[in-house]
Amino acid sequence: MKCMICKTGETVKGNSVVTLNRDGMVIVFKSVPAEICNNCGEVYVNNDITKNLLDTAEEVSKSGVQVDIREFKAA
Repeated sequence: MKCMICKTGETVKGNSVVTLNRDGMVIVFKSVPAEICNNCGEVYVNNDITKNLLDTAEEVSKSGVQVDIREFKAA
């Protein structure tokens, strides 16, 4: 797909790092499947993966963890 940010690049399948910050908590997900612009590097994560990331972040936040780094695992 054409990149919505730079308008010139095309996205290619790859893996990225996604960092979520909320109320002083930081969660870093490594190896997240994404579409990545070959020109500017903008990362696009699909809806199912985004839901998985947010659901995981919600569980982690309930545990009181302030910093968490994990490898992405599909549900």
